[in-house]
Amino acid sequence: MRHTPLRRVTERQNLLPHGTWLSLLLAFGSAFAADPVPVSRYAIEQPSQGMAEALRAIARQTRTSVLFEPEAVAGRVARPVSGRLSAIEAIRQALQGSGMTAELMADGAVVVKASTSAAPAGAASHAPAMLPASDRDGRFNGGEERGVQGSAQDTSTAAAGAAQERQPYELIRVEVTGSRLRRLDAEGPAPVNVYSRDDIDRSGQPNLQRFLASLTEVSASSGEGGFGTTLGQGTVQLRGLPLGSTLVLVNGRKVQGVGSFTGSVFNLNLIPMAAIERVEVVPLGSSAVYGGDALAGVVNVILKKAINGQSFTGRVGSGRGFSDGSLSLATGGHSAEGEFLLMGSYSRSSPLTMQQRDFFRDADYRRFGSTDERMSYCVPGTVKSLAGNLPGLNTNVAAIPDIASGQPLKISDFQATAGTQNLCNVWTTGGGVALFHGYETLALHALGEHKILGSWSAFTELTYTRDRMHAPDVGLRLGNVTVPAGNPFNPFGVDVRVTAALSPDNGTEGLSRQTHFTRALVGVRGELGLGWDAEVSASTTSDRGGSQTWNEAVNSAALAAALASTTPATALNPFTSGRVASDTVLRGIWSDNRRHSVGRKDQVSGQARGTLIDLPAGAVDAVVGAEAARDAYDVSSSTETHGSRTSSAAYGELRAPLLRAGGEAGGGWSLAALTLAGRRDHYSDFGSANTFQGGLELRPTRSLLIRGSAASSFKPPTILQTHVNDIVYQASIFRLVDPARGGEPITSGTVVRTTNHDLVPEHGQARGLGVVWEPEGGQGTRVSLTHWQMRIRDMIAVLPTQSALDYENLFPGLVTREPAVNGQPGAVTSVKSTEVNFGRLDTSGTDVDVAYVWKTAMGKLTAAGGASRTDEYRVVLAPGAAAVDRLGRRFRDFWAPRWKGRLSFGLDQGSWNLGLTSRYLGRYKDIGTSERRLGDYWMHDLAGSLDLKKLWPDLLPGFRTASLGASVANLTDREPQFAQGAPYYDVTQADWRGRYVSVRLSLDW
Repeated sequence: MRHTPLRRVTERQNLLPHGTWLSLLLAFGSAFAADPVPVSRYAIEQPSQGMAEALRAIARQTRTSVLFEPEAVAGRVARPVSGRLSAIEAIRQALQGSGMTAELMADGAVVVKASTSAAPAGAASHAPAMLPASDRDGRFNGGEERGVQGSAQDTSTAAAGAAQERQPYELIRVEVTGSRLRRLDAEGPAPVNVYSRDDIDRSGQPNLQRFLASLTEVSASSGEGGFGTTLGQGTVQLRGLPLGSTLVLVNGRKVQGVGSFTGSVFNLNLIPMAAIERVEVVPLGSSAVYGGDALAGVVNVILKKAINGQSFTGRVGSGRGFSDGSLSLATGGHSAEGEFLLMGSYSRSSPLTMQQRDFFRDADYRRFGSTDERMSYCVPGTVKSLAGNLPGLNTNVAAIPDIASGQPLKISDFQATAGTQNLCNVWTTGGGVALFHGYETLALHALGEHKILGSWSAFTELTYTRDRMHAPDVGLRLGNVTVPAGNPFNPFGVDVRVTAALSPDNGTEGLSRQTHFTRALVGVRGELGLGWDAEVSASTTSDRGGSQTWNEAVNSAALAAALASTTPATALNPFTSGRVASDTVLRGIWSDNRRHSVGRKDQVSGQARGTLIDLPAGAVDAVVGAEAARDAYDVSSSTETHGSRTSSAAYGELRAPLLRAGGEAGGGWSLAALTLAGRRDHYSDFGSANTFQGGLELRPTRSLLIRGSAASSFKPPTILQTHVNDIVYQASIFRLVDPARGGEPITSGTVVRTTNHDLVPEHGQARGLGVVWEPEGGQGTRVSLTHWQMRIRDMIAVLPTQSALDYENLFPGLVTREPAVNGQPGAVTSVKSTEVNFGRLDTSGTDVDVAYVWKTAMGKLTAAGGASRTDEYRVVLAPGAAAVDRLGRRFRDFWAPRWKGRLSFGLDQGSWNLGLTSRYLGRYKDIGTSERRLGDYWMHDLAGSLDLKKLWPDLLPGFRTASLGASVANLTDREPQFAQGAPYYDVTQADWRGRYVSVRLSLDW
């Protein structure tokens, strides 16, 4: 087991860089050619529970056929299972002391039977009246499961004849993210990284966004807080690719493609953390399986399926200047007729602002070899004369002295401050800009499934989240405003200018957002016969939000009137550090902006899957399906935007075994298999897109897998890009020149912000080639390498207006002219400012993972390491521009450092465990042409847990399981580095929490 705060529990695609590597690995792997079958190990943590439930859970998690007679295990209780184990190892742990044995068959199935020397079932340990609550591991891609445990007759000598006549068993197949096919094998042609709930908890990260940002396959993120790209909406950017190029799924299904604020991304913070079972990541394009938005890959968030009993989890976390916590309570059960889960959760976290970190309190960054960025936006501010010296002073500038509120200033009060300015960091005034926002979230997660007829069952899922985001922001500002001589608070008797920030008791800028997220699904699934099954479902997801930006709008006329007022009751006093005016005056000058938005996706889908034909090498499995959806987005603020689109798709996928070693059954293994997928999507607002995907698996020995994949992908224009409200501007304000008329300035005509009805999707190509070696008997030994490559074309961006003129031939229809005269192009009458397809991005790199486990007298020791090295990241965004190398160079939106990596070490004693993980960010250069070096540092996380019932069986009577976990993220309290340009740190890499400690208690009964 990789007992670390982060472990990958399925195989990833691996790099095969050179023929030399292939030769070496084939030679190395051939030493294990006599191994029974290729073995995959999985991080399995499950408590003591009913034997049948335990065996089914292991079968689901390890994708293994587990055969047993239900009557034989009735009344027996499985022992807890813990470790990174193969299926047979996990089952044997569960069977210890039960009087049952497990036998691994040549085809990889596991048969569980009563030991010939075992006591009768009635003499074995009996099932308790109430089984302990234990989360059932859901199917990959939405928890879809149809596995059937056949009746396994006793295979003892006395029953050998009867065993010949038993009915054939149906093997358990599972669906893995990245494919809709169900298969027996854990690995496929494309990499799939699976992170369990334990991984999330042990990482010490406070939310899903931060956990994903810590992964090596996530090179950069959108950031948090007031300087984050999405203003508090949780997102993920696989490989550091542009925002929105990673498809987010919940239980294998798309959610609405817009957020409550930006209108372009789904907010990961709306998924209740308590309901998350695991996260699966496909770090390569996969549109042929899931449709649009999967240019960079797929993040599939799997929610918990069911529990048997009740469960409680409480967590508290704290760092310097902030705290957070959560509670969740769940109940559920499952039987032969169905299952259900009902979970409620509440979480709350306080914000952290720049004012709470010493790094920002003084904006004089000369201490970092940069410049002094302090400004006169202070409390109080600075006064300057309009001409000459200030009356009574031998200077034209003076810092406003800070005296008791309510006392009028005199010229003599400025003698001590004459010639100086009050200088400070504008971002720390008021409450300070949020480094991360505060949240309060109430969530409900429920699901159920019930048999209705024969093999058919009905199922439903419901998730509801009410989320409130809040944070203070900077103080209100007066920027070089003129204060007339008649202002009763002006001590100089002449007009002067003042620059200042107002104290928080006058109000601050800020943002609050309330969101109601609903996800509801109903469906039926069952057997069609002849080895085929089907599923039909209908779902709706919606994100309804209202946001309020405090004191964002300034009424310039009201401000000038308040400064010019000669009456104290209606005048504004810019010379004080206290209240500057009455509420009536302040509200007349500064007002809030309100915005209401609704994003919604309604979808129906159906699919069937089964075996097409049987080849000598094995069965050809296939899936065919179709879906239809309607997306809508509505915004009401100072302007209104209403947009919707309909879409439909048909898709198919198959996997064909090509070669098999050792015969068709028993003792053999698949030497080669081919996977193909195709999909056609049609959208009402831009047309159709076709995508394809293919993969090849080669297994020259049982322990060595070589695999490759190639896929096309696409990202449709967002609804906001295809529904732009027309706004007309005078062209003269843009200072445009007309290259077709010798650089003549354009002084007339218009610039129109509008929709480009000729937009097409962004298109991508992804390729992967890899190798993984995991020998039988290695107890966790694993070496894997993956080489990946992605190409994106027709990237969508708003074309600069001048570029539309400079490259008029590339973008026909954007420039309108008067008729030509004597062969000279006519004068420009209008230029469209709109989105166009133009840019391209090329990136490639290598992933490596190594792990080893030792069993010692102290317990199980684990060492693991992983890294992602990006070899190329080149971008072209402007016509006529050369490709920009964004590898190892910071940008504000998308880029990649050359290296991200991690090392981890763990000790698992059974009743307690402890792990240390060290995360590495490679060296990179600062923004622009700066030669400043950033990165090249490690961050260390410590995590551990205690099984309280194992350590003290009599503790907490009435509870079946009890565990206490703790983690410390960023153990050495490392702060983000200084970076050039506001906000003077790298938003795409920074986490200002510093040392963050959390404690978690879990109870089942």
